[in-house]
Amino acid sequence: MNAINPELATRITTDAPTLIDGPIPVEPYASAEFFEREREAIFKRAWLNLCRADDLPNVGDFKVFEVEIWNASVLLVRGRDGALRAFHNICTHRGNQIAARYGCEGNTRTFVCGYHGWTFDLDGSLRTLPADEYFPDIDKSRMALMPVTCDTWNGFVFVNWNAQPQWPLAEFLGGLGQQIDGYPFDQMERLARYSARVAVNWKTFIDAFHETYHVGMVHARSLPGCSIPIDLREEFNTLASARFYPPHHSASNRMASRVDVTPVCGAAWQLGASFAANEQAPRLPGTNPSDDPRWYFDINVFFPNFFVDVGPGWYFTYNFWPVSADETEWSMDIYQFAAADVGQRIAQEHTKVLLRDLLYEDLSTMETTHKALKSGVLKHLTTSPMMEIAVRHQYSNVLRWVNGEA
Repeated sequence: MNAINPELATRITTDAPTLIDGPIPVEPYASAEFFEREREAIFKRAWLNLCRADDLPNVGDFKVFEVEIWNASVLLVRGRDGALRAFHNICTHRGNQIAARYGCEGNTRTFVCGYHGWTFDLDGSLRTLPADEYFPDIDKSRMALMPVTCDTWNGFVFVNWNAQPQWPLAEFLGGLGQQIDGYPFDQMERLARYSARVAVNWKTFIDAFHETYHVGMVHARSLPGCSIPIDLREEFNTLASARFYPPHHSASNRMASRVDVTPVCGAAWQLGASFAANEQAPRLPGTNPSDDPRWYFDINVFFPNFFVDVGPGWYFTYNFWPVSADETEWSMDIYQFAAADVGQRIAQEHTKVLLRDLLYEDLSTMETTHKALKSGVLKHLTTSPMMEIAVRHQYSNVLRWVNGEA
């Protein structure tokens, strides 16, 4: 048996988590019955990220989110007082979707139901209804749009199914929220969004994005814009460090000690911040919390389905929205400081294209893996205790929540 290179061992810099023992059963990755248990025990208890607050900058701005794991449509709107509020997208008269006639986003002064014309203000209150004399007993103050619990952290908008959540948002985000709290999220702007609806279970999907064991194989020719020498692939495949704030976790990637950088990658960092690896890149608050040498970027996973990966001059988010046991809606948003000149704009375009190509490679394994797991042939998943510790941690938390232990 080969000995682990001590220089490549992953450092755990918080209390080590308690994880389930033995191989991971495949059945929860394929079972419709287990998925329904997840819907109730996880997604109707946890805080879930919808978007960023600056996606709705002006009074009257709104967005509609189809939260399929809730079997619900959520209307998010910026009120006249500047506050963001979330409502169930349901008219309190006869249940028509109140925003159906407005599209999935836009700006409005009021919401008028397209079925019978009931009119609601931006704060959800019922303003008027046609032929109100035929509703002599109606109390308009009791017919407002039904609220969805909503809160914001560092400009990220979260919702919770419950009127009285089990935890306040800041408490739920816990130590991981504190770790990245100083990052300048509000100083960056969205560069790009990529999205896909994929025939894969949400857990299988997430598992591909918070371990690096696959990097030397899946991304051998594209990360970080160069070929990875065979003798250095282990440096990409192992995490530099990891931290656990149950049910969340964080890990730091390292750069290889030698890469044959292409001229394009080299030029990108001379022009501005890029996803291409650069050991001389400036550090920002909330990054590299374990002070790793040759640090690349941090993978930060907020249970159950939201990633905020932070780097030197950029960050990106992943949202994994379960649709069924066999399908997941996924999106990625990429953010950087606003470009001050043409050179920085070119570097941004490099980041967009490089990440796009990486995503194509990551998604290439999703549907074939799920199809294989659905066959029932494989009963258990074998995971490395260290290189795939994030996979085991996520699964352990899923099991605890479903079994009522968290």
